[in-house]
Formats: sequence, structure tokens, C-alpha cells
Amino acid sequence: MATMLDNGVRVRWLNTAGFEMVLPGGAHLLVDPWLDSSDVYPFPLEKIERADYILLSHVHFDHAQDIAAILAKFPKARLFVGDLSVDALCREQRVSLTNVYRVRPGEEYQFDDVKINVYAGRHTENARGVYRPAEFDSDVSSLDSLTGWYGSMELQNYLITAADGTRVLVWAGQTTPDQKYRFAGLRPDVACMHLSPKQDPEVFAGLVQAIGAKVVVPHHHDLTEPLLRSRPELIDQMLPPEAKEAYLVDGQFSAEAFVGRFAQVIKERVPTAAMMQLEHHKWYRFGLAWETQD
Repeated sequence: MATMLDNGVRVRWLNTAGFEMVLPGGAHLLVDPWLDSSDVYPFPLEKIERADYILLSHVHFDHAQDIAAILAKFPKARLFVGDLSVDALCREQRVSLTNVYRVRPGEEYQFDDVKINVYAGRHTENARGVYRPAEFDSDVSSLDSLTGWYGSMELQNYLITAADGTRVLVWAGQTTPDQKYRFAGLRPDVACMHLSPKQDPEVFAGLVQAIGAKVVVPHHHDLTEPLLRSRPELIDQMLPPEAKEAYLVDGQFSAEAFVGRFAQVIKERVPTAAMMQLEHHKWYRFGLAWETQD
């Protein structure tokens, strides 16, 4: 039987890219919280008991739509959002700038209970290139267009280091050839990593290997399956030909087959890492433990 030390980080997957974490000492941290308005596994704001830090990878609706409501309940929470995206988000949701941190890649923020490092990322693209709403060209004052535009253009990743040294990487977006060099050797205890059918599993596994993550927690795939099942015409746009054979079951996209393929490649390529799929809304604890051996 394993005995858990009083350390580490508690984590629960809310939905899509949304996570809640409890740090040693009790501070609560939210990542990309999509709560009551979520289309998949909605989580009521009333069940969020505390929010001290809020980290946004980018400002698309499925990551940032509930920010105003969260800050209304927790007005002292520190909100971390990309420097270019701040104005559009705050204007759209009428968010006060009092506790907003305009973050840029390469920056480090140190507090008593946590250290937060910021790394550049890139939003996933489709065959047509970066998302650019047509109305953005005709009406640059459209707030919805601006957040859509900035959400596709600016994305950041975060390394969260708790006071006891536990490290959690929050990674989103697209795998690019430079990332395995920029993220090399971070060695987080847990890496929460975005899965997209546009990604190559082999390239993804190479990134996991370079990062040196012990546990990989996939996210965002819970939105992909209902999207492609309700709009099958998007399959040709989002899935490369080789992915169709691997991820389609009876002609429909299967999240189980999709995640399973990534887990298989990681197991083969990076035997020191494990992919662990969390259940929605359930608490998990990652930290140091010991087990007696007979």
C-alpha cells in the first residue's frame, strides 16, 4: 500500500483545456476555465470555492468565455493573459485591469506560493491557415472578431512550480519543430498537453521526450469528438489522410481511438513517461509517495 506525503499538487480536469489546481499551502489556480457556458461537461461556477491565479493560454471562447463571471466572484484573483490579447478580452468582458498580468514569452513571475514561467506557443491551424474572421476585415471594432483573431495569433504555455518544487507544465496548441529544443529539459512532474488530430503522434512523442515529463495528461480531445460527429464535413479539413484510418470507427471520429494512438506511441517512444487520462470533475493528487515492497 502506498503512503502519500503531504506535498504535491491536486488537479482536476474541468473540461476541454480547463483545469483547477490546489497548490501546497492551499492556493487555487485555474487554467483556461470554461465553466457554466461550456458545450462539453459544463462545470458550475458555484462549485469553484477559490481562485487565486487564473492562467489563459489564449482568449478563444472555449478558454476565456467565463472570465468576467469568475472575476466577479473572485475579484482579487490574478489573471495572466497574453500581452496582445489583453485589451480585446477586457473590453469584451468589461474586466478590470487591476489584477491583470500582461504576459510575454520568457517572463517569470515569482510569488510566495508559486513561480510561473511563460513560454511561446502556436495555435493549431487548419488547411486554410490561421483563423481570420471575415468580419474582422470589415469592422475592426467588432470585439468578437478581435478576440477570435488574437486567440489564433497569440498563445502561451506555462510552467507552474509550486513552493515544494512540484512542477506542472500547461501546454497548448500546435507541435512545431522548434519546440522540442525550447522545452528541452524542463522535466515537469506533470505535463497537461493539448491533443489535436492535426498533430503527428510521432512528433508529439518527440516533444514529450524532450520535455522529460513523467506524466502526460491529455486535454481538449473531449471537444473534438462531439464537434466532428455533429459536423462530419470537418473531418476532411481537420484529419490528414493517415489519421482517418487510425481515428475513424464505423465512419465516425473516436476519441478513444485517437487518444489511444497517442498513448501507444508515447509508450513505445518514451518508456519513462506515461499518459494518464483524467476523468472530468474528479480530483487527482500528484506528489511524492512510497510503497513497501515484500
